[in-house]
Parts: sequence; C-alpha cells; structure tokens
Amino acid sequence: MAKDVIVVITSDRYGADSSGMERERALLERFPDLNVDLRGEPASSEEALIAIGHYADALLVSTREAITRRVCESIPQVKVISRYGVGLDNVDLDAAADNGIVVTHYPQYCTNEVADHAMSFLLALNRRIAELNPDLHDGAWSSYGPATTQILRGRVPALRELTLGIVGFGRIGQAVARRAAPFGLRIVANDPYASEDLIRNGGAMPVTLDALLEEADLVTIHAPLTPETRGLIGKAELDRMKPDAAIVNTARGPIIDLDALADHLAAQPSFRAALDVVHPEPLPADSPLYRLPNVLLSPHSAYYSERSVETVRNETFLAALAVLRGFLPPTVANPEVLKRVSLAPDPSRAVA
Repeated sequence: MAKDVIVVITSDRYGADSSGMERERALLERFPDLNVDLRGEPASSEEALIAIGHYADALLVSTREAITRRVCESIPQVKVISRYGVGLDNVDLDAAADNGIVVTHYPQYCTNEVADHAMSFLLALNRRIAELNPDLHDGAWSSYGPATTQILRGRVPALRELTLGIVGFGRIGQAVARRAAPFGLRIVANDPYASEDLIRNGGAMPVTLDALLEEADLVTIHAPLTPETRGLIGKAELDRMKPDAAIVNTARGPIIDLDALADHLAAQPSFRAALDVVHPEPLPADSPLYRLPNVLLSPHSAYYSERSVETVRNETFLAALAVLRGFLPPTVANPEVLKRVSLAPDPSRAVA
C-alpha cells in the first residue's frame, strides 16, 4: 500500500502555481510506493512556513525562506527540508537536527554557470567591453575615427600580466581558476577551510586575504555567506586594493559592504566592480550603484542556464522523496540528525 505524504514547494520560483509542476509529477511515476499530494504554496514569513509545516511532510525551499529555530520547533510533521541550490545560510542546521528534520541540498548546482559568469565579468572588465559598446552606440567611433585609445575610458593592461585573486576556493573558485589559467593570469587564492595543497593543486598560490587584496588586479569572490564572511569586504579591505583594481561578486550580496563599495567607487573612478549579487535584492531604485559608471550589474542570474534549472529541480525533489521513502539522500547537510533519524542507503544509487 502506498504511503500518503504531502510535499510542499514553498519557493516562489518553482511553487507559485501547482499546475506548473509537470516535471515533478513525471518524476513521481517512478515511485509507486508513495502517494504524494504535491502543492505549490510560496511562503516568505515564519508564520507561513509554520502553518504549512503543520501538515506537510516535506518542504522544498529557496534562498528566500528563512528556516529558523522557531520554524524548526514548530513543524513537527516535517521530515525533510530540501533546499534548491548550494547555500544554506538561511537554514538553522542545528535546530533542524535537534528536531529530527533532515536538511538536504544540491552542492553541485550551477558550478559551471557561476564560474562562466564570473569569468565573463572579469574579461569584460579587463577589455572594457561594457563601456565601449554604449560609447560606440552614442557615436564615439564617428567622433574619434581610428583613434581607439581616445575612446577608451581607462587602461587595458594585458590579461597575462595581471594577478587574479580568488576569495573562496571551493567548487566554484576552483572552476574559475581552471578557466583563468589558459589566459596566463597569475592566480592567488584565500580560503581558510581549504588546504594549501588543494589550492596549489588547483592552480593557485595560497595567500592571506590581506596579501590577496594588495597583490591582485582582479578579485573574484566565491565564498559562502557565513557569520565570518558577512561584511568580509568593507572599507578597510577596499582601501588595501590597488586604485585601478576590479572586484567581482557572484557569491552572496552581504559579503561586500555595499555602502563602503559605493563610496570607494565614487572616490576612485579607476576602480571597478561587477556585481551579480547585492543586498538587498533587488537594489533600491535610489541606489548609487545604478548611477556610478564604473559598475557592472546583473540580476542574480549567474546561476542560470536551462540545464542548471532543470537539474536542480530534479535533484532537489528526488532528495526529498528519498528521505520520505526512508533512504539517505545524496547529501545530508546536518549529519547530526542521523542520531535521531534512521535512514537506509538508497539501493537505486548503488554502484556495481
């Protein structure tokens, strides 16, 4: 007899309309041992999550839903919280473990997409492509003729003569290093949780954060958002950087103090920034970052490709179903929960 369970997608991206879940319903056909009531109920507040958690067996959440201790203590029906994506800064993992809730996610999500986006930012900044395009549309080529250097707004140093600093050397940081190496960049990296051997084997030189900021011409951030990294790059850190350096953030918005960054960009017009993530999102209409000419912005889109979205939807949903069926998901983000919850290895994932 099939087990009756309720699965609620609270992400406003994937759960806004229950009729749009054909992908998930197709996956359910593989599991006749479950009778799933699948619902899409976007929830952005603790109260909404708690209300859903009184009847749901599984929650599928995004970065926007904060799974606090209060939430975890108030949703006794929930057995698993499956997070769309990589970061877990909005989930209290200890509280979930204390309350017997398995937290799972998909760490491999959008590694290549974010690395590609960061590399695109770095190349665009170095070659000043985002500046040249509108200038030419405004008639700069007609005005200056073949005098290209008169159109340029600043220096264009040879990329192979520059130093790239990578802050955070996990999956994405390493993927950026692999992309940057063929361009001849000297690569330095800082990650307090990565061994020096891992960094060297990844093609970078391990350095302190201060040394990285002082040496690098281009800095790209790939650290997770934690209490230690919140506000990691502020006024003091920006002041350490070269006056014509550039910084890229495709990680998490709060890692950079945006007020300090805006002030620095205004005071140092040769300094540049490229931001896919900010805080808050979206940026308020009166943000000075919209008006500063030395800023490139994209709308938290580094994660995106049609394939990455397809994959994360599948893997997040399947991980939740694994727990509901009594099996270990591929990733348990709060392993302490296994002292309270018994899950068997999933035989369908066994390797012969």
